[in-house]
Amino acid sequence: MRKNLTYTPTDATLRLALYRFIVARGHVPKIRELAAALSRPEKIIRAGIRRLAQLHIIVLQPQSRKRSWWASCIWDALAIPLMLRSEAVITTACACCDSSMRLTVRNGRLPSANGVIHFAVPASRWYENIVLT
Repeated sequence: MRKNLTYTPTDATLRLALYRFIVARGHVPKIRELAAALSRPEKIIRAGIRRLAQLHIIVLQPQSRKRSWWASCIWDALAIPLMLRSEAVITTACACCDSSMRLTVRNGRLPSANGVIHFAVPASRWYENIVLT
């Protein structure tokens, strides 16, 4: 359950450093790497990462070192190439008929954007099971 936490400038600094590290190096940093990048003690970084998770800013999950990315929903799948400022091919499936679908992102856009995105769970309830929503 989310506690009443306020997003602080310190949280923003850690979040931005985390995102920049991922984009630059293609993998999620180890605590020691992020601590070195910010010149902060590992204990502080570890607590900050837990705080970002409590704020629902990040979701802590095992990660891959490959340059392919996995997203739990289409919003995330479309956001990843925008965050990375790169082109992408998104492989997914229609939730209704399970037909294979491929979406291409070029210059921050979907050149061929036919279709409908449907969310079966209201956005206000996504975080109840963020990994499977």
